[in-house]
This record gives sequence, C-alpha cells and structure tokens, in this order.
Amino acid sequence: MFNKIGKFIRKAHRFITPIFIIITILYMTVFQIPVLGKVQKVLMLTMAVSGAYMYIQIYVNRYKSNKRKALKA
Repeated sequence: MFNKIGKFIRKAHRFITPIFIIITILYMTVFQIPVLGKVQKVLMLTMAVSGAYMYIQIYVNRYKSNKRKALKA
C-alpha cells in the first residue's frame, strides 16, 4: 500500500516541479497577475509536503530494514 502511495507522490512531485518553476519565472518577470501568485503558493505547499514525505520515507525504510535484520539475527 505505502509503495503505491510513494510511487504516486514521487511521480506527482516530478510532474509539479517544472510547472512550479515555469509559473514562478512568469510571475516574477513577465506577468504580475494575482492568480499566478495564488497558484504558485498552492504548488509550493504541494511540493513541500511531497518533498517532506519523500525525505522521511528514506528514514522509515531504513528503520524497517534494520528491524528486519534484527529479527533474522
């Protein structure tokens, strides 16, 4: 179950990143549309949450691996 969620979050994070970068560049340089600012904030929050999940997932997997090794020994 968590593998499927992790795969989905990684794919979503990879998909959102270029969109976020493009919107940020457009908002900062070309357009000063308030809607782009709001979209940028939503994308930033989404990227922060998915990035935190991926960061924590490394340590959770390491903990599970060590726990399995301890049970085998």
